[in-house]
Amino acid sequence: MSNGVSRELTWIVTSLWVALFLGWITEQWIWVLVGYLVFYITRQLFSMVRFEQWMRGSAKVPYPPTSGLWGELGYLVSYKQRLLQKHADMQLAKSEQFLAASMVVPDAIISIDGDHQIEWFNASAKKLFKLKQSDTGRKLETLLRHPDFIQYLKTFQPRKGLILTTLKGNSRAYQLRLFRYFEDHSLLIVKDIHELYSLAQIRRDFIANASHELRTPLTVLNGYIEVMQDSLTEMSLWTKPLKQMAQQSHRMRSIIDDLLTLSAMESETLTEKPQKVRIAEVLQMLQQDVAQMSQDNHQFVFNIDTNLVIKGYLEPLKSVLTNLVSNAVRYTPDGGKIEVNWYQDEKGAHFKVTDTGIGIASEHLSRLTERFYRVDTARSRDTGGTGLGLAIVKHVLERHQAKLYVSSQLGKGSTFRCDFPKSIVVSDLIKPS
Repeated sequence: MSNGVSRELTWIVTSLWVALFLGWITEQWIWVLVGYLVFYITRQLFSMVRFEQWMRGSAKVPYPPTSGLWGELGYLVSYKQRLLQKHADMQLAKSEQFLAASMVVPDAIISIDGDHQIEWFNASAKKLFKLKQSDTGRKLETLLRHPDFIQYLKTFQPRKGLILTTLKGNSRAYQLRLFRYFEDHSLLIVKDIHELYSLAQIRRDFIANASHELRTPLTVLNGYIEVMQDSLTEMSLWTKPLKQMAQQSHRMRSIIDDLLTLSAMESETLTEKPQKVRIAEVLQMLQQDVAQMSQDNHQFVFNIDTNLVIKGYLEPLKSVLTNLVSNAVRYTPDGGKIEVNWYQDEKGAHFKVTDTGIGIASEHLSRLTERFYRVDTARSRDTGGTGLGLAIVKHVLERHQAKLYVSSQLGKGSTFRCDFPKSIVVSDLIKPS
């Protein structure tokens, strides 16, 4: 039992005994008891009114009742108020600390609500976009009238982000990313990546220019090698060296071609427009090519949905299909099985290549799409691999909003699956002629 309740009961018992004593002396029991009840009820009502006024924050009652049950209730409420105030002060301090931290972040940060209206922004955003406090509540689309940004805002792809080379009159590269938080609120983070972007552009330009410059001398060397091979007899001592030179020349040409393709992918210099790509027709032609490459040493199974068509870039997609299927042939021993699937489900279109080859250790899987990364350098060189095939596959799939998934076990084989989004699948139920 609390102290307040105990004191209230003590007061009731004591006052009742006093009333009974007065009634015994005056022999006016009824009037004494009525007077006692009136006094008790009046006292409780008075304490109740004071408690209510105190709860409402009246200046006339700065303190709660100090005795009895109402005094105990006042103490408990006051204690809870102090705890809540302490918690509110802590939360306010954390909020102010967070806002102060966001103000010194070099990246521009803008918070928007579900209707894309600006809620707050940090100092970097204020400087970059020349914002004022009166811009709070303004639509974000009116702040940045860029078609690519408007499209990005509608599609909302936070993982991919958006890179703009000009922003609000600044000829610099910026990366824009949206992050959803707290129900339908979002954060727009704008990062200045001009230095990194410039270095990447220099690297791409160097690779492209160097590859172009290497093509001419390589073509001359290859031509002389072919002439020398044609002029020699099979018993000549130069037959084997010239054959190896021709093989390495062809390999170098393949590396240069892959470098140029990869450079075009990274710099987004493809000039062709998206079109309907009948993957089934591409796979039918590829089936003949890999059969010659295999020299009938592998078992092929092609499960192709001939009605499944996607919208994309024909030549890059050919490169993806060729790379994945030819890799399966290269790394599957004679007598192995290679299964190629092109199918559709509720998530989109899928291209899957499964082989019973040598497999890949798990520690290599995360690095397969890196340029020039090889699991087995010696074997890749012997099979004619350039180390760029899967890097090209990755960039082509990114251009089509697709993803590459790899699963493998050493000695049992590998599975490469390309998942294309449902948005690029074309409804085409007419079989190609």
